[in-house]
Amino acid sequence: MRIVAAAHRLARWELDGRGAARGFRERSALVLEVQTAHGARGQGEAAPLPGLSLDTLADAARALEALAARVPLEAGDGLDAFAVLAADAAPDATAARFAIEAALTGALAAERGTTLEALLDAVVGAPGWPGPPPSVVVDDEGEARAAAAAGGRALKIKVGPGGDLDRVRAIAAAAPGVRLRLDANRTWPRAAVRERLATLASAGLPIDYIEEPCAASHELLGEALAIPIALDESLAELARAAPDALDAALAAPGLGALILKPTLLGLAGTVVLAARARAARVPAIVTHCLESPVGRAACAALASAIAGSPDRAAAPAVTTGDRTLTFADIAARAPVHRDPAARCVIAHPTVETIAAVHAALAERRPIALFHPRLPEPELARRRDALEAARLPADAAVILFTSGSTGAARGVVLSRDALDAAADASARHLGWRDGDRWLLALSPAHAGGLAVIVRCLAARRPVELVPDGAPLAPALAAATLASLVPAQLAALLDDPAWRPPPGLRAVLLGGAAAPPSLLAAAAARGVPFLATYGMTETFGQIATMPPARAGDPAAPLALLPNVSLAAGTRAAPAPIRVAGPMLATCYLDGAPIAPAFVTADLGFLDEADTALHVVGRADDVIVTGGAKVHPLEVEAVLAATPGVRAACVFAVPDERWGQIVGVALATAPDFDFDLAAAAARWRAALPPHARPRRLALAADLPLSPTGKLDRRAAARLPHAPVIYARPPA
Repeated sequence: MRIVAAAHRLARWELDGRGAARGFRERSALVLEVQTAHGARGQGEAAPLPGLSLDTLADAARALEALAARVPLEAGDGLDAFAVLAADAAPDATAARFAIEAALTGALAAERGTTLEALLDAVVGAPGWPGPPPSVVVDDEGEARAAAAAGGRALKIKVGPGGDLDRVRAIAAAAPGVRLRLDANRTWPRAAVRERLATLASAGLPIDYIEEPCAASHELLGEALAIPIALDESLAELARAAPDALDAALAAPGLGALILKPTLLGLAGTVVLAARARAARVPAIVTHCLESPVGRAACAALASAIAGSPDRAAAPAVTTGDRTLTFADIAARAPVHRDPAARCVIAHPTVETIAAVHAALAERRPIALFHPRLPEPELARRRDALEAARLPADAAVILFTSGSTGAARGVVLSRDALDAAADASARHLGWRDGDRWLLALSPAHAGGLAVIVRCLAARRPVELVPDGAPLAPALAAATLASLVPAQLAALLDDPAWRPPPGLRAVLLGGAAAPPSLLAAAAARGVPFLATYGMTETFGQIATMPPARAGDPAAPLALLPNVSLAAGTRAAPAPIRVAGPMLATCYLDGAPIAPAFVTADLGFLDEADTALHVVGRADDVIVTGGAKVHPLEVEAVLAATPGVRAACVFAVPDERWGQIVGVALATAPDFDFDLAAAAARWRAALPPHARPRRLALAADLPLSPTGKLDRRAAARLPHAPVIYARPPA
């Protein structure tokens, strides 16, 4: 990021008399403003602490003037680079360092077309996680009642050298059920700390901690304390000390929280301390020293970003080879966005694609994903369709259908639909400590992108399989995976392969899995969960129950919040889907939500909780007036000795209208006996469903998503199948 202008000005704000500013009617501060080569602007604030002279501002002014003298300058592209620049420009002016980091981060957010909060969410990697509730500063019972009535869940009370026990009791009585946090500002004699903490504890008050009761409060943390101590002023000292000093404090039993003031610590310093606190399972609370529009906005954005679960905050996001990448690494690779239109991404299975998705969702900017192996004319067609489209206001992602039965259609999914799909999957499958989801499907299609969205939502790792790399080694590092039947069949082709012991579930979807494949997978102990979904539903809407993983007879159970209607066992009908995960519309504007009628035929069980999919309506073969469902025939053919996979398709016929054609993939070392196979088929299938044309191949043609390509299979050279009459 190139900074082409920097200037600072003195600003004054009237204060509302709250918090650390009590007794001060006005606040003076320096506001730093920077501008990038692209016209993006950012602001930061440098201000003295309460009670300090304005010499602090003079020091900050000199530091900011030194920074402006270096303009134009390259400012890096992240908090780490900004922190280095701020420390270099203002080595002895803490307030100026905060102003520089806040201004540069705000400018970077503006360059990327997002907000400071969204950018910090991406850098810190903890948006939306519940942290310790913010506290409201109160002096008396009236203020306490007002704060509680307004929904405050924690009250901060400044206490004097004597402890103010009676006032604390009165405030607690005025706001029952609200937590208390005391701040002594180092006013207690060290020798009296343990006794006063014991007195407060014996009063039965709901006190979370007391901030800095005395000088060098961190030295008391190793002792048995009746009420935990929170560190505030000590943090800057500990952060500058040897690393093991802060580590010891974080591990001490008497530590209740870290009170983080970006005004003192800087944005980058606050992020580092918050990450260390979360790793040690210590609450980290961001606060601001004084009220002002500029500084408070930066601190509020940072507070929102770092609030989170200590268990999840340290979770890695992506593993590739022997390197683990965090969400901060992902954010650093996120592209810069300035065009408000949908961004087009060639979706390779890489960290860069995950970063692009992460940034687009954080910035609420639509993103379209294209498969890297699309022919150039088809890629151009999709780009043109996207450019001509009028996207809904809530558009988040544009995916294209597989195109297995016609031209691929663009599907517009909202952020709410993505969230609903991820939530339904999580509620069905659950998350466990240490879960890692293998990304083995293209992110340009729902099955692959859903892996990324689920893991981003849950802050869980994604295990990458580079394009063309073998699947088995990557699978060994995962606990969850999403595969299509062709991938599972390829794994089972190796007689020595066994599922790794840590693999707890394999979502098997994208195409119907033949019963023979499920039986073979069950014999090997593969914990598969057959699943049903489509681009318009952003993946799975019905999946086998996790408790029956690896059971070929397990039903497809509806996911939470999914509503389906279909036909009966005797008369399957098109499946109708309703639910919050439905896409909004197609790229041409044709609506999808609130209800979508699929091209698949199926029926529900008697309890309407399990789905049975018979096949696609447009795949049904009508021969002499009789209907043939290809999946039913394929199940019989796939059980033929020597057959690895089967694909049934319609062949035009003058007499019958259509007849059944089939392409078979046979085992390489097996001498396929057509006469014996035909005898099996004659016994197992009614006359109208028996294959009349046959093509043999080493492998069946697949679409880029791993589905059987029936149109390509129908183009294979095929020969008649002759059925001998059975002996009389």
